[in-house]
Amino acid sequence: MDSLVISLDVLRDKLCSLFKKQFPVAEISINKRRSAILEIRIFFTSEVFMESYVNGITGKKSFALVEKGKRIWGYDNYRYWHHHPIEKPENHIPYDEPSQFAQRA
Repeated sequence: MDSLVISLDVLRDKLCSLFKKQFPVAEISINKRRSAILEIRIFFTSEVFMESYVNGITGKKSFALVEKGKRIWGYDNYRYWHHHPIEKPENHIPYDEPSQFAQRA
């Protein structure tokens, strides 16, 4: 698969637009570090949030649903693409990398 190159600022704007459209009453927190790391959290309650994380240097990407400080679901490419199922979020189930179509959505 061809890799899709996009700046973190463009990615931030696209994700925030999508998240605001899908979750209009949720609070969104954006943390950008060293122009290489982007972390966006969408707070549904004070204890439940969805986090999107991208590290432009290492290529690490992760998406997680967190409740009371613990991941309860996730999908990331740490070492290899894998899924953390809601039934057992500590498990690492190998999974395919998202398609370019999914990355552009």
